[in-house]
Amino acid sequence: MKFFNRKKAEEDNPEIKAQTEILQNENDDLLDQIEALKLDVTELKAENTRLSELLTTSKYYRTLVKTGGGLSALFLSYILLSVVGESSRDIIWLLLIEAAFIFMMLKGDEK
Repeated sequence: MKFFNRKKAEEDNPEIKAQTEILQNENDDLLDQIEALKLDVTELKAENTRLSELLTTSKYYRTLVKTGGGLSALFLSYILLSVVGESSRDIIWLLLIEAAFIFMMLKGDEK
């Protein structure tokens, strides 16, 4: 019975009530800050998605990807021609023709 009386006496203490209110107010402020941060993160994710889509649809990005593909095709052609045993003079002419074709293909896409 003493336990219940002690609890009742602690609840009536004004100092404890004041501390409880202060802690509750701090808790509410922290929860508001967390909600604001969640909204900021959501907005930043949406902006990141928008910019990523803008980048993938940009002309510069497409040209960069196509140029990389063309250079890798040249590199693979060189390796293949070297393995087959073509003479270095023939390799140079074949790669120049291929490079000109790739260059013209990229210029045609820009128009």
